[in-house]
Amino acid sequence: MTKIIASLWLLAFVLVLPGLADDQEKAINEIKKISAFAVDSNMRSVVNRTMADMLKAKRLDLVKQRQEMNLNYGNLFLAHELTTGGLSMEQIAAELKAGKSILDIANGHANWKQIDSEAKKLNHKIDDNVEKYLQNPKKGQGQDEADDYDATADKVAADSDISKDEYADAQKRYQRLSEMAGSHLPTGDANAKNQGQGSSTPVVAPPTTSH
Repeated sequence: MTKIIASLWLLAFVLVLPGLADDQEKAINEIKKISAFAVDSNMRSVVNRTMADMLKAKRLDLVKQRQEMNLNYGNLFLAHELTTGGLSMEQIAAELKAGKSILDIANGHANWKQIDSEAKKLNHKIDDNVEKYLQNPKKGQGQDEADDYDATADKVAADSDISKDEYADAQKRYQRLSEMAGSHLPTGDANAKNQGQGSSTPVVAPPTTSH
C-alpha cells in the first residue's frame, strides 16, 4: 500500500513539473520584455511610471532600489513580486549582495503562474502608456518634471543584460506602438507626427555596457 501511494505521488510530481516549468518560462519571457523595453530613456520613463502606478510605489523609490541592487526593470518587478510570497526587499538585497542572482532567489519562493499573469498586466499597461506618450510627449515630460524623475540618471549596469533578439523584439514593439499611436491622432496631427519622425522620435536604443 505504501509503495502504491509513493508511486502515485511520484506520478503526480512528474505530471505537474512540466506545467511549473512552462509557467516559469512564460513569466521570464514577460519579465525580459519589460527589461528590454526600458533600455531607451524615453521608454524607461514610461516603464518606471507604469510600474510605480501598478505597485503603488514612488517612482524615485524604484530608481533607488534599482541602483542599490543593480536590477533592470524586469528583475526589479520580479523582486517586488517575490515580496508578496513572504520575502522582504531587505532579504532580497542581502542575497543579491551575497552573490545570488534574482532567479536563484526566486527558486523556491516564486509563484510563476501568478508572476506571469502580473507581468502580462504590466506589459499591457506599458503599451497603453507608451501610446499615450507618443501622442502627447510633452505631457509625459511634464509628469517626469512633477515627479522629479530623470530617466538619464535612472541607469544601472544590469540594463545591458539583454540579448540581441530581445533588443530586436523591443524595437518591433516600439514600432508597432508608434504606428498605433499615429493612427489614433487626427489626420493633421498624424501627418505632423510622421513628418517629425527622426532625431526627436524616441527609438529603443541597442544594449550597451557603457554607463
